[in-house]
Amino acid sequence: MRLSLHRGVSLAVLASARTEAEHHEDLGCSIQGPTARPVRRAQAALKQRLAELGPERALREAKSLVRWLEETPRYAALCTEGRRRQGRRPLKPEVLFPDAARHAPRVLHLRRDEQGLDFPVKAREWPVLAELFATLARGATPAELRALSARPAAGELLADLSGAGWLERHEGTVPVPTPGALFIGHNTVLVTSAQARVLVDPYFRPAHALDLPDYPPMQPKDLGPVDAVVITHSHGDHFHLGSLLQLPRDTRIFVPAVERESLFSTDCVLRLTQLGYTRVEPLRWGEERRVGDITVRALPFHGEQPTDGEGLYPGLFNEGNTWLVRAPGFSAAFFADAGHDVRGDMETVCRGLREEAPVDVLFCGVRGFRLEPLFFGYTTLDAYLVDVPLELLTRPQRLMAGPEEALRYGELLGARYVVPCADGGAPWYWREGMGPRYPGYPGEPVSGASTRDENPDADPYPERLAQVRARDKGAPRALLMRPGEAVAWRGRKAPEVVQYSGFRWPFGGPPGARSP
Repeated sequence: MRLSLHRGVSLAVLASARTEAEHHEDLGCSIQGPTARPVRRAQAALKQRLAELGPERALREAKSLVRWLEETPRYAALCTEGRRRQGRRPLKPEVLFPDAARHAPRVLHLRRDEQGLDFPVKAREWPVLAELFATLARGATPAELRALSARPAAGELLADLSGAGWLERHEGTVPVPTPGALFIGHNTVLVTSAQARVLVDPYFRPAHALDLPDYPPMQPKDLGPVDAVVITHSHGDHFHLGSLLQLPRDTRIFVPAVERESLFSTDCVLRLTQLGYTRVEPLRWGEERRVGDITVRALPFHGEQPTDGEGLYPGLFNEGNTWLVRAPGFSAAFFADAGHDVRGDMETVCRGLREEAPVDVLFCGVRGFRLEPLFFGYTTLDAYLVDVPLELLTRPQRLMAGPEEALRYGELLGARYVVPCADGGAPWYWREGMGPRYPGYPGEPVSGASTRDENPDADPYPERLAQVRARDKGAPRALLMRPGEAVAWRGRKAPEVVQYSGFRWPFGGPPGARSP
C-alpha cells in the first residue's frame, strides 16, 4: 500500500517560530515574510487609529495621520535623516533592501486543522525533507519509507507524521486531458501536452473539518508528474515554499529575475536553492525555454504595485512575470494580479503577442482592487504604504484587471476564452480571506479575512465576467472553471470542461442578480 500526506496537512517554511506572529511569516512571501516584519509592526499604530476614526474621517485626515505615524518611535527608527520624498520620510536602505542572509529557512511548520507541529531543520537537512515530501506526493511504497526512515531528520519527521495520523492511503492521480489545463484553484493551473506538464503558481491549501466531504482541495498527489513550474511573483499565494516542497528537487522552476531581495520582492532563486532545489532559473521579460514540446515565455508583469505613478524609491517594485505557455494545438496566457503601473500596461503586451499568433485561453484575474492606499493595512499589502506619496494616500488605485480589462486583454490576444482566476474560488481560500464565498459554505472565515461577501471593487464573483461579456458580444467568451475542473482543448470545437468524482463543485451561484 502506498502512503501520502493527509489532504488536511499544510506545510509552511519559516525562518523562526518563536511567536504566533512568526507562524504567519512564510519565508517565500515578500510582503508577509520576515523581511517585512519591522514595517508591518511600525504601521500597526496607524491601522488601530484608522479603526478608531472610521473610513470617512480617516480619509479627511489622511496626511496628518501619516505624518503622525512617521513620528512614532517605532516608525521613526526605520527612517533616515534625509529630506522628505514626495511628502514622506524616507526609509533606511537596509529596511527597503534587507540583508537576505539574515533570514534562512530553519523551521518546517505542519498544520492540520487546529493542530500544529514545528519541526526544526538544519540547512543540510532540507534536501532530504524535500525528497520525503516529493516521495509522499507520488505515493510512497513501504520500501521507500523504510529507506527514508534511515536518514536523519526524515526518519524523525516520518515518525511524527505517522504517530499523528497525518499519513493516508494514496488514491492515485486524476487523468488530465491532453492538450488541456487542470484548474487547481486561485492561480494554480497545470497545463498538459503530449510530452510535458507545466504547473503555474503552485499554492496547495489543506482540507478542513468544515469542508464538505466530497469537495476537498486538490493536492500534488492528485496531479501526477510535473516537468516544470512557472512563478508569477513572490507573494505567498503565488510563490509558496510549502507547496513547492512537495515537488521533486530536480523539477525545472522558472522564476522572475530579482537583482536584489527587497521589501517587495523575494529572491526566489536563493530561497529555493536553500531548500535544495537544483534547477531554478530566473527568466527576464521576453526570455523563453522549452519543456518537452511546450514553450514557456516570460512576459512583462504590470500591476499590483503601491500606486500607478512614481513611488518614493526608484527601482523598488513588486517584480514579476506574466507567462505565455504554448503546447502543440493549445496555448494559454497567465495574467495573475496584472493590469497597469508606471512601467507599462498589459494592453501593450497583448498587442505584441497578437502580432505573432493568437492565444487560445487567457487565465486572468478580475479583482480590479480599487482601494485608497491609506487602507493598505487592512490587506496583505500593508507594507506597500511606505512607497505611497503623500498626495496619493486617498486617491483610489486600480492596478489589477477587472472583468472589463480581462475581456479587453483577451480580445487583444485573439483569445477565444477568458477564465477568471487569481481570487480564491473555494472554501480553502475563503478561510484565508481570498475571494467572495458562496452560499452553502458552513464555515466562517478566519481572522484576517477582508470580507464575508462580495466586494465588487476588490473581490467580485467570477460570474461577473460573464455578465460583462453579455454586454459585449464581440469579446471572448467567459469560461468559468471551478477548482478541481479541467478543460480539454478541441481545436476550433468548443472545449470540454472535465469534472472528477470527489472534486465536484457543490455550491450554487452568487446570491441575487446584482451587477458589479
